[in-house]
Amino acid sequence: MNDLTSIVNAVSRVTILLLSALLLGWAFSPDYRPILSGLIMGMAAGLFNVRFLSIKVRQLAQLAVSQDNRRYSFGFITRLCTGFLIVVIAAKLEQVSLGATIAGLFIPQLLTIPVSIIFGLRNNH
Repeated sequence: MNDLTSIVNAVSRVTILLLSALLLGWAFSPDYRPILSGLIMGMAAGLFNVRFLSIKVRQLAQLAVSQDNRRYSFGFITRLCTGFLIVVIAAKLEQVSLGATIAGLFIPQLLTIPVSIIFGLRNNH
């Protein structure tokens, strides 16, 4: 599970770095503010979903070790509602791009792929 924590922390750092770059872009280029606002909102919600899912995976691992016979949920409805809430907010605000918000929701999840590959290559050497 230490690898999972390292990967999630690295994805969080990269996402926060991207969010700060987008915020700078939002501040200095008014023409692209709707797109950048949507990306910022979507990436923030996507980062929440990544961190929430990692907590749920850790809880599942502890449940498997304890050999408890109870049902467990990965919090799919919570993550779905988070994404839905951000999309509804973006749809209501005309100064936020809906397409950029939806794209921003997927960026932190997609960042886990290259970060995992990099961590895997580092652990092999």
